[in-house]
Amino acid sequence: MIERLPRDRPGVRVPRSLDRVEDRLILVACLILAGGSVVGAIFDWSPVVYLPFIFLALYAILRILLPLRGLRETLRQTQVELAEMQDRLLDHECVDFRRYENNAELYGALAEVVSSEARNQIDTWYVRRVPPTAFVQKEAKRYFASVLNWAKSDPSRCVRRVICVNSPEMREWVHRHHAETRQIANYEARIVEWATNADLLNMAIIDERIVFLAFSGATDQAIRGMSIRDAGVAKYFTDFFNQHWQAATRLTAWVKNAG
Repeated sequence: MIERLPRDRPGVRVPRSLDRVEDRLILVACLILAGGSVVGAIFDWSPVVYLPFIFLALYAILRILLPLRGLRETLRQTQVELAEMQDRLLDHECVDFRRYENNAELYGALAEVVSSEARNQIDTWYVRRVPPTAFVQKEAKRYFASVLNWAKSDPSRCVRRVICVNSPEMREWVHRHHAETRQIANYEARIVEWATNADLLNMAIIDERIVFLAFSGATDQAIRGMSIRDAGVAKYFTDFFNQHWQAATRLTAWVKNAG
């Protein structure tokens, strides 16, 4: 065995090969000691004969214990290194990023966050050629219903929804949506006319700390997305959302103008 000296203490290391030889010699000596004790008991040797064996045993014990002298310093150094590592990890910004490979995974996760984690505010952005009622997955239906139920359950909460209209299906759905939500005082939707015949990025921001992004696929039912749990990142999307929110038309005014 080799005593490992602390980094700041110079020392001379015993070559590992010599260390192994010494350990083997001690093992052989201990075996001889054991054998000698048995033989001495049989032939009734004088106690003086045992003295060399006793000293050899003491040496073997000291040989094992002496390297432990530096253990306290080693442990102290290890604690210091662990504390430094912990500080570095705490200072490192870790972002919780998750991917969702299909419609059910994305809207299932969204519905769960709305139901169990949302506290004060939900901002959503819906820019698709087809309305939410076009989705056949139960997770999607549960999410869209959960947003309205979340707002209804506590009037101190706030839901803001930007809806982009760019198709006859969306216009028809917006009229129905106005009739369904106009009695929910803390739910406000605003409309943006969207001329491009393509879906845009859809998103939901929960309490300005969790962001969900949804990306359309090859069909109306195909959606993949991601979520990011980070207040700093969420602020970027909230600022972007607020720009379009300010420029959008209130749902009641849009319905009135649309006739």
